[in-house]
Amino acid sequence: MEKVLQNNHLNPKKDRMNQPTNTRKQLKPTPPRFQEIVARLKRDILLQHYRPGDALPKEETLAKDFGVGRALVREALGVLKAQGYLEARRGSSGGTFVCNLLHSQGVTTLLADLIVMRSMTIKHLCDVRILIEPEAARMAALEASPSQLQQLGDLLYKGQSAKTVRDRINFDVEFHTQICELSGNPFFALLMRSMMEFLQQFLQVLDEPATYLHDKDIHGLLYDAISSRDHQRAYENMYAHVVIMKQRFCDLEKDFLNIQTTNLQK
Repeated sequence: MEKVLQNNHLNPKKDRMNQPTNTRKQLKPTPPRFQEIVARLKRDILLQHYRPGDALPKEETLAKDFGVGRALVREALGVLKAQGYLEARRGSSGGTFVCNLLHSQGVTTLLADLIVMRSMTIKHLCDVRILIEPEAARMAALEASPSQLQQLGDLLYKGQSAKTVRDRINFDVEFHTQICELSGNPFFALLMRSMMEFLQQFLQVLDEPATYLHDKDIHGLLYDAISSRDHQRAYENMYAHVVIMKQRFCDLEKDFLNIQTTNLQK
C-alpha cells in the first residue's frame, strides 16, 4: 500500500488530472485591476501613443478592450484627470482628451495648497521667480524668433487695451508666461505658468478688481528690451520688476490666507 501511495505522489500528470475542475478555471487570466488600467493608459500617454489633444476611445470601447465594466474605466479616467493627464470636454465633439503636461494645472494646485497649509509662503514663491524670470527675459532676447516677438507684442497691446482690470491681469499673466516660453527652456515655462496662474488665483480670491499691482509702463519697457535684442537690459528690467512685485504680493499674503481659511471652515 505504501508503494502505491508513493507512485501516485510521484506522478504529477495524474495529480493534475485529479484536481477539481474549478481549480483549473482559476488559472485563467483575470481582467486587469483598477491600478493596471491607470498604469496602462498612462504608459500609452507617456509613449505618445496618444498625443496632447488626442481623444481617448469611448468608455464602452475601453471597457471592452480591458474586459471590465464601464464603472472601473470611469474611475481610472478620473484618477488620470486628477493627475493632469486627461481632461473632459463637453458638447457634440466632447469626450476625454490628453492634456499637454507642460500646461497642467497640477503644479498650480499644489502651490496653492502648500501656501494655504503654511508649508510655503508667497516670499518663497517670489524668490524662485526672481531667480528664473530675469534669466528667461535675457534668453528670450537672444532666442526669440521674429514671429514669436510679434506674438509677444500682440499680448502687450491686448493688455494695454483691456477694458477691465481683470482682463488686463489675464493678459499680463500670459505676457509673463510667453516670455519664459520664448527663452527656449520648457522647464522655465512650466514653472512660470504654474506660478503666474497661482498669482492670478491669489488676486481672484482677494476679489479686488480695482487693484492693479503692475507699474503702468513696465511691460512696454520689457518688450522694447527683448525685441531690440538687448539681453542685458531685458534681464535688469525684469529683475527690478519682479523684486517690486514680490513686496506687493507679500503685503497681501495675510489677507489671502485669512480668506482661504474662512472659506475652508464654511
